[in-house]
Order: sequence, then structure tokens, then C-alpha cells
Amino acid sequence: MSETIRLAVVGATNLIGEAVLDLLAERHLPIGRVFALDVADKEGETVSFGNLELDVALVDEFDFANASLAIFVGGAEMTRRYAPEARQAGCAIIDFSSVYRLAEDVPLYVPGVNDAVLDDLGEGLLVSVPNCTVTPLVQALAALRASGLERVTVSTYQSVSGSGRAALEELANQTTALFGARDVELEVYPKRISFNVLPLIGSVDEQGVSEEELSVEQELRKVLALPALEVEATCVRVPVFFGHGWAVTVKTDETITADKARELFKAAGLHVMDDPAGEMPYITPLEASGNEAVWVSRVRQTGRALSFWLAADNARTGAALPCVDATAALMKRGYFA
Repeated sequence: MSETIRLAVVGATNLIGEAVLDLLAERHLPIGRVFALDVADKEGETVSFGNLELDVALVDEFDFANASLAIFVGGAEMTRRYAPEARQAGCAIIDFSSVYRLAEDVPLYVPGVNDAVLDDLGEGLLVSVPNCTVTPLVQALAALRASGLERVTVSTYQSVSGSGRAALEELANQTTALFGARDVELEVYPKRISFNVLPLIGSVDEQGVSEEELSVEQELRKVLALPALEVEATCVRVPVFFGHGWAVTVKTDETITADKARELFKAAGLHVMDDPAGEMPYITPLEASGNEAVWVSRVRQTGRALSFWLAADNARTGAALPCVDATAALMKRGYFA
């Protein structure tokens, strides 16, 4: 991995863009230059890249021929508008949006789970990264895959940072207003999020399944290459700033004891904090925030059903880290030589 690349981060000023830049700087990858790109109202702002402050340039005026690779973290609309232009200019793409995730000819990459999808991609390189709710979950499920995954039931408890910076401000403002006995304002969410939970994320289809729940179901099946896997997901927004939680029950073909599951999770690189006899046998989304680990606790077994709790930083671990790991993996494979 000796080649030096020119890299553009599209959507550099949002929470995920900032996390991508932080991780890229921490990894010390051989990057010759970084372009921070965003929409017009962000032009002139600055973002941090290690010890450097980068001026944010307008994506609409950027010539993607000047970049070897572009990491798109600005959302579906930005990807639809600028990714085709970038590909036409010969720029490789890692995309964190829903646009290409289910496309048959685009790999959906999760580090350590399906690394082989990055082999032999050819020209017009495009790699998609799953929903931040999917990546930590699929890493846990992959650790159990050898025992035969039959059914997955998951409830997600998703922090407001998953909705962006405006949602963080809404939670803070509503909390302050309530303590001050003032009326709360609703802008990001249709109902109050402070001291409340919202059992719906995104619009729903005719069966009542939300966009977020459908994303979890479909992306899990694609990454695990298990199109017949039964998945039931319920996605809930909770009044937490950063960090998601997952309550998971998996039915497997072969029985997995709780002790064996803990061993499998550790072997897959997940962090296990689960001492049933201890005073604090679990980890919370708050404790998982700010680090790159996927944490497992409350592992328990009933017959062929295994239940456990996950926690991870949604912006850093669920979204930014797979983009950065994909960058390193593509460089290691020599795509930019």
C-alpha cells in the first residue's frame, strides 16, 4: 500500500464526514491530498483533517478527475447527482447512501464479513456501504453464521445523531425547553423526542414496514449472501445523542451456548462485556460512543435461540469506519497504483 492517492470527501461537514476525516487522519494512509466538498451553503467553512484545517469547496464546481477516490457521505440526493459524474471522470467511489446498496452489480461491503467482494472490481470502481444500523449487526451475525442462521429478530434503539446535526440540536433544545417550562418546537421529528421514544423511522409501506426496517432486512440478506434469511426488524428513535443499541434474537440450525457465542464474538473481533454475575454486566450506547468497537453483552440461550445486546457508535463505527476500511482495502489491492 505504497501509492499516494488524492481523495475527496463529499459531504465533509456533516457528522459522518467529520468522522471519516478523523479516521483517515488517524490511520495515516498514504493520501497525497484531501478535498473537502459540500453543497453551496457550506462553502467557505473549514473541517479538520488531523492537524490541518481544510477549506470546504463546492462539490458542484469540483472536477472529479482531480481525485483518485471519492467517499460520498452526503446522502442519497448528493450521490444521485454527483456519483455518475465522478465515475465518468475516472474517480473510484465509496458510497454511504441507499442509492446503490441493493444494486446487483455493486458490492455491499462490511469489513471482516465479505472482504472478497472487493476483489477484481475492474474499471468504474464503485463500492457501497450499508446503513449504519446494519454494519455492527451483520458483524455480530457473521460470527454465528457457521451454525446456520435461520431467523433474526432485532429491535434497534437509534440515537438522534442518525438524523444529522439538526436532530442533535432539536433534542438539546427540547430538553432545555422542558426544564424551563416552555413549549417545545418540532422540526426534525413529527413528535417530541426529548424524554420520549418514536417507534417509527422513515415512511412506511402498505404492510406498515418502515424504510429503516426494510433497509435492515434487505441489506442483512445481501451482505450475508442469505437471500432466504427470515428477518424481523423494529426500529425505534430514542433520546440519546450518539450511539445505537440493538436487542437481537437469532435462531440457528445448530444450538449455540452462551459461552460458545461469547467465544465466537471475541474471535470475530467484537468486544464482549458480559458477566452475568457482575454488578454491571452490560454496556450502553453512551459507553460505546467515541470508540470503534462493536460491544456485545447480555448473551443468553434458550434452545436454538440466542439473544444478545449490541452497542456501537453509529457515526464512527457504523458509518465512517467501513468507508475508511474500504479505502485501505482498495489501496492494499492496488486499485490506485
